[in-house]
Amino acid sequence: MRLNSEFKLGKRITVGEHLNVSYSRSNGGNQTQTALRASPLIPVRDNAGQFAGAYNNSNGLGNSDNPVATLLQNSDNFFKQTRIIGDVYMKVDIIEGLSFKTSIGGEINSFNDRNFTALNPWDAEPRLTNQLSEQNQNFYNWVWTNTLNYVKTFDKHSVNLLVGTEALRNLGKGSQTIVTGFLFETPDFYTLTTGSGTPIVGFAFDNENTLNSYFGSVNYSYDSKYYFGATLRSDESSNFLPENTTDIFPAVSAGWVMSNEDFFPTDGFVGRLKLKASWGQLGNQNVPNNGAGINISSLNLANANYPFGGGLATGAILSSVGNSSLTWETSETSNIGLELDMLQSKLRFSAEYWTIKTDGLIAQDFSLINDTAIDAAPPYVNLGNVENKGFDFSVGYADETESGFSYGIDATLSTYTNEVTDLVSDFQAGGAIPFAGENANRTQVGQPIASFFGRVVEGIYRSEAEVAAGPDQGFLTNADGVGRLRYRDVSGPDGVPDGVINDLDRTFIGSPHPDFTYGVNLSAAYKGFDLSLFISGVSGNEIYNADRVFTDFPTFFDLNRSTRVLNSFNATTNPNGSAPSLSTSNVNQENGANSYFVEDGSFLRLKNLQIGYSLPKSTIEGWGLSMLRFYVTGSNLFTITDYTGADPEIQPANGNSALSLGLDVNNNPLQQVFLLGVNIKL
Repeated sequence: MRLNSEFKLGKRITVGEHLNVSYSRSNGGNQTQTALRASPLIPVRDNAGQFAGAYNNSNGLGNSDNPVATLLQNSDNFFKQTRIIGDVYMKVDIIEGLSFKTSIGGEINSFNDRNFTALNPWDAEPRLTNQLSEQNQNFYNWVWTNTLNYVKTFDKHSVNLLVGTEALRNLGKGSQTIVTGFLFETPDFYTLTTGSGTPIVGFAFDNENTLNSYFGSVNYSYDSKYYFGATLRSDESSNFLPENTTDIFPAVSAGWVMSNEDFFPTDGFVGRLKLKASWGQLGNQNVPNNGAGINISSLNLANANYPFGGGLATGAILSSVGNSSLTWETSETSNIGLELDMLQSKLRFSAEYWTIKTDGLIAQDFSLINDTAIDAAPPYVNLGNVENKGFDFSVGYADETESGFSYGIDATLSTYTNEVTDLVSDFQAGGAIPFAGENANRTQVGQPIASFFGRVVEGIYRSEAEVAAGPDQGFLTNADGVGRLRYRDVSGPDGVPDGVINDLDRTFIGSPHPDFTYGVNLSAAYKGFDLSLFISGVSGNEIYNADRVFTDFPTFFDLNRSTRVLNSFNATTNPNGSAPSLSTSNVNQENGANSYFVEDGSFLRLKNLQIGYSLPKSTIEGWGLSMLRFYVTGSNLFTITDYTGADPEIQPANGNSALSLGLDVNNNPLQQVFLLGVNIKL
């Protein structure tokens, strides 16, 4: 629900408000990997109509849950979200050109999650007790902004001056309570008070952070030809210790509308030409833990309690390591570009070259974890510097025929390169591979951030002679190497290949960063009907498909496999197989970080399609309406890709997302969404 209103109080005062209220409820959960791993020999239900499963590990059917049973058991679980966003404002015109505006806005985000985990006697590793978990989390923020604005035009000069202050406060509070031992597994029965187990507090938090800002800007133009702008902003954040709370961020910009010069032809193909450039700094103070500057200890029954005075005394253990030196992350942006309007502004084109230099990237330093405490989260640090640079292009065309048919097309293309230029350590690892004890990503100076790092797979050993001629991979006999992945001998202790495969042969094997991204918007309208669609895509990026640890290798021998294993090497029946030989356990470190798991992540996706119809004004005027429009929308309608995983549009994984890009582990694919809606204007 959205409400917007504005009123005049006399000639000088304007007041208004914006309100947006939404509510959503979802249930189910992500069973993608469960379905991927479940044995195909197990049906959803047995002959008696009950859920089927492996019942016991000794049956050789694996230990994966029945994904359909889990989804149906979870169907009464829910995740509710209520969100309220709004603001009220007042603008006062003091004198001609000078105005004051104050606004107070806020947001309330309330989450309520209920998750009941039922017994599953059909599984190989059945749960011994059922469990109810309830979470309540509430987040609030308010922002108070005050600005004084002066706008003046005289002769060919135009000036816009603005100064202001802004105060922001974020608060969050939540907890989780867990109870076990329920006699009945129906939502009418189970509550936090009807379980026989002792309630357990899973987590609890009560956080607050603030941001206080002072800013000013000046924008000047002369004769609609020359433009200049400058801003200066001072921000003070409570996320850092007092000596590091404040930083200053300046920015400048300039533009030249060449087409407004006397020498520019007025009847040419190009109707408008503008050159522009800018430079500026932007600060980032977002830290998940608002106590990131100090050590945090917490109660821990297993590891912190200690004997004292003949009994067991309650103790605390270091749970999060602080960093008193943590300060603002600063991104310095420079760009230069041009804008073109042609064919009487029907055709538009823009191009821009840009660089972004990020200084003091905020991330957790996992290289310090062994120096702090085995159970403590590593500190947030200013990890290093990263440079991005690239080009952005856009082109658009819009027109309307004499019959009233209007249409338009807009296309964008962006390309960039990414390089780490400084780091607090030799490298940073990210992207833990399940059941491998290795990481897929490595961040290192001179390379793109979160590049893939591991062994290079050059093929499969197809004979004992090939094994004997290749580098030593640790096989007991040459016969043991037949059918196994063959790794490239990259380096040895002296920096050159040494005929032995070990950790020195790990190298960079791919990048999650695309060569370019693109998007296309199409729109059309005719006699009340309208259509719009958006296509997006990326090209040249790579994905580390870690789910293949389960589907291509015997990480869990009895579970489901990909059809790729049907083409496994066999010296007798399939000597040209493209997958390594079948085995009962992982050998040759083949489930570790290597290029076998790296795939092309390019894709094209129809992100959105909307078709609408607006009733004629002559029809709705008598209803007191100025617009009545009905529409249907579809999202994520189709995807074109060669990627073999569930979805090439993956999200960062493993917590330290900046260092774990492009890793596909239990990625929940984007859902297709279909909506019916109505737009009403009074």
